[in-house]
Parts: sequence; C-alpha cells; structure tokens
Amino acid sequence: MPNTMHPLTRLLLPALAAVLFLLAVAPQAQAAGDDANLSLCKQVLSRLLCKKMNEFGYVGKAGDGVYIISMFYASKNSEYLCAVMPDGQVVVQDRTWHATRRVIPYTPDSDGKCLNATFSSPECPNSRPIKACPAKSSTDVKEQVKETFWVRPIPQILEEEYRAMSPQQNATAPAAPGK
Repeated sequence: MPNTMHPLTRLLLPALAAVLFLLAVAPQAQAAGDDANLSLCKQVLSRLLCKKMNEFGYVGKAGDGVYIISMFYASKNSEYLCAVMPDGQVVVQDRTWHATRRVIPYTPDSDGKCLNATFSSPECPNSRPIKACPAKSSTDVKEQVKETFWVRPIPQILEEEYRAMSPQQNATAPAAPGK
C-alpha cells in the first residue's frame, strides 16, 4: 500500500509528538526557578554541541520547565527543546533536525538553589561539572559580603580600616608636604 501522507506531515508529526510528550511530563517550576533551569539547559547544550554559551538564544517557554532555545547550526537557525524534569533529568531534543535527543542527569545542591550535572561530550574538550544557579539578588550579595568580611586575616582588616580613615582622624599619618 503506497504511503499517501504528505511529506511535510511526515516531518511535523514527530515534532508535534515530541512537543506534546515534553508538555505532558513537564514539571511545575522547581525551587531553583526559571533562571537556573534555563542556565542548566544552555550549559548542557553548550557541552553537547561544543559551542559557547553566548551562541544560544532564548526563544520562549513551551510549558513549565520546558524551554525553546535557538542557535545557528549547520548553516541555518536550529531550535532545541529542553525540559528540566523533577526526577533529576534534563531532556534535550533537536526541534529542527530531530536527530538529537539526549537525557542528562542532574542533582540539586543541598540548598535546592543550584543544579549540578556531570556530563561530557566526546566532541568537546571541556569536562568540568556543570553548575547552574539563579542570579543573586542584592540582599544575597550583602549577606555574602557580611559572611566573608571576618574570614579575612585581622591585620588585613585593620590595614583597610587604617587606610579608610581621613588624615584628621589618623594622628600617625605623615603631614602633608608643603605645610
């Protein structure tokens, strides 16, 4: 029996099935948030394709935890679907070529803010662990400064305080020349 399906329909059906699958199993947003999930997706794609992070663009969200990421690959624009699953897996599928589908495990850190993955690709020499964290807020930065202030050696802290004082407050400072 001859195949009567239109060639375009044969290409779109697997893509539609993949999108529906990813939407059906997409998790609610995790504690890490969209920033960390998107960063994890871009870092995994960067490692998978051995490309720089700035070569990927965020297109949009296909659902909770499912992102559409684009890049210029093989002489045309390509799109990838990336789903961050609650069971500790990142599912990446090439939306343009349908040739690539990878599942990479990840683990949240003890705070539940950062996501860590260990993944290497034979094409890419970079094999460091992947760590994706949400952007720090101004209060997080202030707390980190407070925590790290007293970790420094006491002589260094005293030297900084000494230099920060004005010449009138500092009785041991040398007199200004010309007086």
